[in-house]
Amino acid sequence: MAITSGQQLIGTTRQLVDGISPNPSRLHIHNLDNTKVLFLGNDSVSTTNGFAIQKLESMELILNAGESVYAISETGTHLISWLRQTSY
Repeated sequence: MAITSGQQLIGTTRQLVDGISPNPSRLHIHNLDNTKVLFLGNDSVSTTNGFAIQKLESMELILNAGESVYAISETGTHLISWLRQTSY
């Protein structure tokens, strides 16, 4: 099992969070901003159809091999952190 982590600036244009893993994984995403909501979803995520992660909250996703998560901010840019635990 491998663990990777990082931080990423998310803006009002959707962005891929930590790429696409060729293996099953758990992806933890934390909204580090204390004023803005983060929205998660697929490659067509928007602030109207995404799953909302409130300010300073986290979410864990279990992903199959090849699945990806995109994020978008409701306004401006803000920082998220992520941690991926990958199975081999």
